[in-house]
Amino acid sequence: MAIALTFEQNIKPYFSECYRKHMKFFCDLWQSNDCQQHWQDIYDSVADGSMPKPGGPEGVWDSTKQQQFLTDFQAWKKGGFQ
Repeated sequence: MAIALTFEQNIKPYFSECYRKHMKFFCDLWQSNDCQQHWQDIYDSVADGSMPKPGGPEGVWDSTKQQQFLTDFQAWKKGGFQ
């Protein structure tokens, strides 16, 4: 039986303060309800590599981190956005 992922423990840590600051015009990445509301847009942007944007102080995610985020983000949704 799979353990449900939670926003606070599993999803929010992907979003640094810098990412949050740069995305506040769109949604607050540190708020579960904002990420749930914009789930598809966030997922698609990470999947196509347009997020995180290159050139920032933290750079882009390598393919391993990108794939792990996508897996975790899908599991969070499948688990009912805990």
